Amino acid sequence: MEETKFKANPYNNNNILVTQDDILNIMKTLNIHDFKCNNLTLYQRAFVHKSYTRLKDYEEFNNDNNCIELFDISYETLEFVGDAFLGNIIANYLYHRYFHNHKMDEGFLTKLKIRFVCGEQLAYLSKCLGFDKYMIISKHIEENCEGRRNTNILEDIFEAFLGAIYEDKKDFKLVEKFIINVIEKYVDFSETILYDNNYKDQILRYFQHNYQLYPTYKTEKNENNKYECKLYKGEEYIVSGYGNSKKKSEQDASKRALIKYHVLSE
Repeated sequence: MEETKFKANPYNNNNILVTQDDILNIMKTLNIHDFKCNNLTLYQRAFVHKSYTRLKDYEEFNNDNNCIELFDISYETLEFVGDAFLGNIIANYLYHRYFHNHKMDEGFLTKLKIRFVCGEQLAYLSKCLGFDKYMIISKHIEENCEGRRNTNILEDIFEAFLGAIYEDKKDFKLVEKFIINVIEKYVDFSETILYDNNYKDQILRYFQHNYQLYPTYKTEKNENNKYECKLYKGEEYIVSGYGNSKKKSEQDASKRALIKYHVLSE
């Protein structure tokens, strides 16, 4: 998520802490039985966004509604750990499923991996597991930044939860089992293979095939802290795209260009 200044009262009575029973139920839905949570605090921290930590901007505010107290640390370090595991485990899983068994090439595996670890996919998996319910966010984020539907935060807490599992159990095989079971329970492989949502890659191929040119992008952050991306064919302006990040605005502009050229339907 883009860097944000948190100056409003952060206390949010919609926040609830994940419990040990909640963790066990999540594991059971993935056929992981006999799981024992050694350090519940790690799992609770996996849901804490930085907007609900003890920031200097919050010193003037009091917790008048008996909300959960602010935390000293967010999920970011756990997210770092989980992210490192995720890429390696997905790569190994796809290798054995599609190369070892079906001899698919490296290009196919790379594209498929990108789709598995993209923000939208991880956010979807977070929602499947009910992680949005346990998200610990400030009132401002809840009310003004898409709250529990915020794709970036949902993506982060999925990775942070992986980090919590590892830091709690020190068991790589358990993290691997968790990831694989989530994928096999909630991901439609045929849809993932067929659905190509890398619009930048598609418009690049279209331009090279039809014009022997590369599309160019000019991206700026506007007054609402959003990104606007203008896509050009040479010097010719084609379309503009918008998003909460530079990457998303470029994808949106690419998609709009594909629609304009009738490659995609609206």
